[in-house]
Amino acid sequence: MDAPDKKEFIFGSIFLLANRLQVLGDRWDSDITMKQWFLIVMIAQFKESPPTLSEVAEFMGSSRQNVKQLALKLQKRNFLCIEKDAKDSRALRLLLTEECQEFFLKRQEREQAFLAELYKGISETRLNEVYQGIYQLGENVFEMDEKSKGGKRI
Repeated sequence: MDAPDKKEFIFGSIFLLANRLQVLGDRWDSDITMKQWFLIVMIAQFKESPPTLSEVAEFMGSSRQNVKQLALKLQKRNFLCIEKDAKDSRALRLLLTEECQEFFLKRQEREQAFLAELYKGISETRLNEVYQGIYQLGENVFEMDEKSKGGKRI
């Protein structure tokens, strides 16, 4: 079998790593799934005001229904509150709870150890290169996504 093209290798590896990291993360902490963790991280990115369900779904690149299912599970665990928007009763806002913040504070050292092991053997120079490459890939994906919403083929 011939060595894959670098671009094809990277493209396939992104999916492989995403799947393996999800399995590893789900094993690492049985109290929260990686998908639930990711939703919490995405909600936390909205600094100004609690985001709506639709805003988070769009930000994550996920369906509103999938985000709502995750949010309902996290609400049952008292990690977030789902509230109707004061101005638009159709919109649902997602608010992280104090219990959620305490949960993440308690596991902070363990998370740092996980990341240290994940990135072991990778120099600062290589880490910066990977960061820049992934950042640019993210920009390209966002741009391609916007074009595809307008019905344009890429």
